[in-house]
Amino acid sequence: MTPVARTRKPRHVTADAGTLCALMLALFLLLGILAGRAESARCAVDDDALRVYLDAAICRSGDDLTVETAARTLWCYVRGSLCAFLLGFSSAGVVGLPLLLAAQGFVLTFSLCSFASALGRGGFLLCVALFGLRLAFVLPCTFLLGTAAMERSWALWSLVGGRRVQLPALWFRFCVCGAALLLGCALELWLVPLLLAAAV
Repeated sequence: MTPVARTRKPRHVTADAGTLCALMLALFLLLGILAGRAESARCAVDDDALRVYLDAAICRSGDDLTVETAARTLWCYVRGSLCAFLLGFSSAGVVGLPLLLAAQGFVLTFSLCSFASALGRGGFLLCVALFGLRLAFVLPCTFLLGTAAMERSWALWSLVGGRRVQLPALWFRFCVCGAALLLGCALELWLVPLLLAAAV
């Protein structure tokens, strides 16, 4: 055996850390979605509470918009992504981020399925109006921030070789997702009441 052959190390196929983080978070998101679907099928929906919610949403137009309504809607949009961003600064994010994605999937799916079950087949347009924008903005932004935060949390937890952790990806995604969530919130406050009024 030659000296070169002795020093040559076998090659191992390793997946990129970002891909592994994304796959793990996607799995927990899927588990949350499935759990939300199962729980909505098990629970009975309060039709009176549902009607009050729908009436309030339909009456909420640009002229009737209050600071409280805008703040509640904004909080619904940003809370998951903000939690994901903050967990990226701690090694606790290794555990917290998968749980956050599972909870996000559970809450959104449970709400959507509960409305769909209570409204029946004829309420499809109402469900799209109520949840379409939120699903289109909230889940992707939370997932994108979550993957960047997970990579950083994992690096903080393992501290391999004292390697310095890079932050630009997390901050860049935070800025992009923040702008997207603000846009989604504004669209929901303006567009959803119009869609609901047209649907009913």
